[in-house]
Amino acid sequence: MLRRILLSSAALSLIVAWQVLGAQTAEPHHPPETTSQYIKSLEDPERDSWQQPDQVIQSLGLHQGDEVADLGAGSGYFTVRLAREVGPSGKVYAVDVDQQMLDYIERRAEEEKLDNIQTILADPNDPKLGSASVDLIFICDVLHHISNRGEYYPKLFRALRLGGRLVNIDFQKRKLPVGPPEEMKIDKKDCIKEIEAGGFDFVKEFEFPKYQYFLLFEKEE
Repeated sequence: MLRRILLSSAALSLIVAWQVLGAQTAEPHHPPETTSQYIKSLEDPERDSWQQPDQVIQSLGLHQGDEVADLGAGSGYFTVRLAREVGPSGKVYAVDVDQQMLDYIERRAEEEKLDNIQTILADPNDPKLGSASVDLIFICDVLHHISNRGEYYPKLFRALRLGGRLVNIDFQKRKLPVGPPEEMKIDKKDCIKEIEAGGFDFVKEFEFPKYQYFLLFEKEE
């Protein structure tokens, strides 16, 4: 779902993936040209070393039966991990604007025998999540691609149940060996202010990511 929520075509999504994951060195790289290249970049094993997905999942404190929206699901890098964590009685909504990515997630879910994943084809300005439909909205490396965030946050707020949580993981606004250009990044303090303005309460920050900030918000009961 928007691992590119602001992008409305597969071609632009490929460019986003390159911006997020392709800059492993300071040397210039070309963006992926095909969906398969995009998937390969998202699933690059080297990503695990700095994304720390297992520790991220453990930090979320999910329970069996929870319902989660993976906003900007891409290749399902986090989707499948979330699905395993919430178990067969839970549900993960893989939200993306790229139907080819959603098709890939559906094939992946079938291969990995995960029956609790449902894909949602979103609009660039609407995640297409039902009102009070999820316990957690998980966002990773996505918000800096959304230009109309002030209008987008209220839609996420409505999608969360009372007491539900929103997680945002994004790149620190400084020069890094991975991630988009510095001018695209959102400063952590600005991110907190934006999301709080959308009605959420800031709860805490997890400080273990090397290149990212990991923020937790809540919809108060």
